[in-house]
Amino acid sequence: MPKTYESTADAGTAGNAFTKMMGEWPLFAFNYEAIMDGQRRNWAVLVEANKLWNESAQTLATRQMELTRQAMQDFSELVEETMRKPGAFEDQIGKSATCTRHALEGICDLADQATKSGAEVMKLFNQRMSETLEDARTYAKRVPHPGTGGTHAAAAE
Repeated sequence: MPKTYESTADAGTAGNAFTKMMGEWPLFAFNYEAIMDGQRRNWAVLVEANKLWNESAQTLATRQMELTRQAMQDFSELVEETMRKPGAFEDQIGKSATCTRHALEGICDLADQATKSGAEVMKLFNQRMSETLEDARTYAKRVPHPGTGGTHAAAAE
């Protein structure tokens, strides 16, 4: 587990020097803990999205294999039946169309599942982006405005 710091003073000389340097420009002053917390939340969302995407990919692959097996079985039975007892051409075309329809319905199901899983992953990313923007708005309200001594509260609202 990475080392965490209670404050920027605990971050060592490099952290202190950087904080002192950036402290001269209030617009760039930052809270180390808030930045690290934001990065931890970013990583947590990435891990969650990766897990969700992986599960979806496994589900899709399994479903695709089932559909392929079923389609091959249906077409194999159709060919075998056609060879055993040649019937009316219209009969064979109708059975072939049924097999094809089932295969296409399965492909449509796969596409729907892929779209839904992609939407779920994007929902996670959008939610995190909204949180990040809200954090930035909150921070902007607290930062002193250079030259006036006031804050950016009026500008941020």
